[in-house]
Amino acid sequence: MKKFLLALLLFGVQACTRTETLYWEEPDYNRLAAHMSVVEKSPRHVTYEYRDIRVDEVAPIAALYCQERGNKQAALYEITMHRNNARRATFVCKNPDEF
Repeated sequence: MKKFLLALLLFGVQACTRTETLYWEEPDYNRLAAHMSVVEKSPRHVTYEYRDIRVDEVAPIAALYCQERGNKQAALYEITMHRNNARRATFVCKNPDEF
């Protein structure tokens, strides 16, 4: 019983001392610029074509684009495959109350 309580105490101390960094890292814009391009843009949406990166790396760029268009938020509308294994992601710019 004492070993169980000691193990429980050690796990509790370890859980309290664990520190995690909870922030968004700044995207590597040079790397993103080398692997993506803007295909179409309007005040209501933006479409990016990208290769060798993930859509979650493209999303912060779309969020910045929509924020500059009247403090709107970006929502992923669709992802399509294009020629040569390139993908296209379309983000819609919406007001926060439209979600």
